[in-house]
Parts: sequence; structure tokens; C-alpha cells
Amino acid sequence: MNRFYEELAGIYRLRVPFEAIYTSVFLIRLSTDPILVDCATTDTDVDTVILPALEEIGVSLSEIDGIVLTHRHGDHAGGLKRILEIVPDIDVIADEGPIADGLFAYALPGHTEDCIGVLDMRTHTLISGDGLQGAGVDKYRCYTQNPRAYLETIAKIQKDKRIQSVLFSHAYEPWFADRILGRAAVLDCLTACLKYIER
Repeated sequence: MNRFYEELAGIYRLRVPFEAIYTSVFLIRLSTDPILVDCATTDTDVDTVILPALEEIGVSLSEIDGIVLTHRHGDHAGGLKRILEIVPDIDVIADEGPIADGLFAYALPGHTEDCIGVLDMRTHTLISGDGLQGAGVDKYRCYTQNPRAYLETIAKIQKDKRIQSVLFSHAYEPWFADRILGRAAVLDCLTACLKYIER
């Protein structure tokens, strides 16, 4: 069984199989109701992976205060229709702005125009979805719908000293890892990202 595990304090990751790789769903536990970040690829992912994993840690979908969609690609947002069938009034967050105390939707345009991440100020962590990609993963090489915006996103994160760690949705190359911890490692990651932009 795929399980949520605590990646950093209050941030849980669930790796959901996707083709030959995986995509991540995150649960952020707050003093109020938790927030979900992304919802995998299919209705079946929701029913057979996400719901059992939530149940195992004692969270029901009806308790989730909102779901952040990092962008509308199927491996991140494909399960949304099923989630809305189960909880029709769940708040779907797809734009930059405050979410809860210390939690912000953070614009990361470039991969797609609508890319956002989640900045958790409790841990100084950015959940980036596909907003930063390195060289890409598996057959999916680094893709930028808007290379200029992607460069601006990288520059913004370089200047934002609040970001001390980054959690990716996939294990991107060249790190073959789905997280970068520490400010120096974040800056190295951003420098590496610059090498792979489609210009």
C-alpha cells in the first residue's frame, strides 16, 4: 500500500504510481483542517490510493479544507473530478495568495502559465509541483510553456531567502531526488535548472 509519510514537520507526501515513475500528493497538517496539494491522475488513483492513505493516517476527505492544484496537467489534477464527486464543496485553490496562517499559494509560471506552488513558512519549504524541473524525469524532459516566465520564476526563488527547502512532485534529474534541503542546495538546484531550459 502507498502511504503518506511525514516529509518535513506537518508536510506529508504520498507517492502515487504514474506510468514508469510516480507523482506526489501532499497533505499539509495545520492547526485548522488540513490542505491537500494535487490529486494524482485518475478516479482510480483517488479511490484506491489517496482515500486509503488518508484513512490510514486518520483523515477523511470531508475534513480537507482545500485542495491546491499546482497546475492542470493530468498527473497532478486528473483526480479532481472524482474528489469533487465525493466532496462537492471543497475549496479548489489555483491562484496565488494566502491559504491559511503561514501557508501561501506561490506563483511559479513557466512550465505552464498557471503553475503555482505552496510556500509553508513554518518549515520555510516550497512545494513546487512541476514549477522547477531540472532536466525532467523519465521520458518527460524539462518542458517550459513559457521559458521567459520560467527564468523569472528561478530568479524570484533565488532572491526569496524564505525558501530553505524545495519538495518536487517527481524525482527530477540530475538529482534523482524529489526534495532539496538547505538554502545552499536550493541555490545549487536553481543554477542547475538554468541549464535545461528550452530557449
